[in-house]
Amino acid sequence: MIASVHRRSGWRSMSDTITIRELRTMREINATTELQKAVWGMHDVEVSSPHTLRAIVHAGGAVIGAEAEGRLVGFCFGMAAWRDGELWLWSHMAGVRPEYQGRGIGLNLKLAQREWALGKGFRRMAWTFDPLQSGNANFNFNRLGTTARHYSINHYGDMQDGINAGMASDRLEAQWLLDSPRVARLADEGAPSNFAAPACAIKLVYVDEAGELRREQPGSFTEARYGIEIPVDIAALKRTELARARTWQLYVRDAMTSLLAAGYIVSGFQRQGNMAWYSLSREA
Repeated sequence: MIASVHRRSGWRSMSDTITIRELRTMREINATTELQKAVWGMHDVEVSSPHTLRAIVHAGGAVIGAEAEGRLVGFCFGMAAWRDGELWLWSHMAGVRPEYQGRGIGLNLKLAQREWALGKGFRRMAWTFDPLQSGNANFNFNRLGTTARHYSINHYGDMQDGINAGMASDRLEAQWLLDSPRVARLADEGAPSNFAAPACAIKLVYVDEAGELRREQPGSFTEARYGIEIPVDIAALKRTELARARTWQLYVRDAMTSLLAAGYIVSGFQRQGNMAWYSLSREA
């Protein structure tokens, strides 16, 4: 059983009224349905059902919840997966109610999931996320210390929830090496406040000085590092300029899949003012 968050060394500070623990019973797990609708704007057919989550728990996976004021305010769940010749923990969902975001709950859920996974003998964890979501990218690369090697085009097909509707469901796979020195340091100490990703000589996707979206297509990849710019706020862009958002997604898809196929990995992410971009470098 995972204890209250404020009792665990290495977890980030958070109100003592928040408790993070495993959810095991059907009554506890049932509360995740309403939570998913609140976080993602999902319809009934789109939620991960309580029966499925109960089966995951019964089979040895984990559903971990964050509770405050007598109700579930965040959760994540994961299951065993066979990847690249070894067992990984596949983390399918992690979310926090909008009114509780920004309090460190999401980070502590992932740290709790990491602690659980290490205790069960897992050394690697992975999940997918929308590569145009700058907040998720910053969280994954700078707060958790992930990398990425795989890009999936329209991974879930057409989605109609409040976050994903209107665009293809492209996903980038975050890979978390749970016991690596960098991940352990971030888990224990947090991300440095003055962190900056290494400079990129060339951005393959960027917004020029006139505000036009550009896509560079070099004949070969010779630089040690490339950048791919994404919207700082894709949700706002979709509301005001859906066509531009869709074009940006296509540019990112093309640039990122080309670089990954050429042996690069997504190794970092940076936000600065009204710009946000990924750094891709050759894998050592």
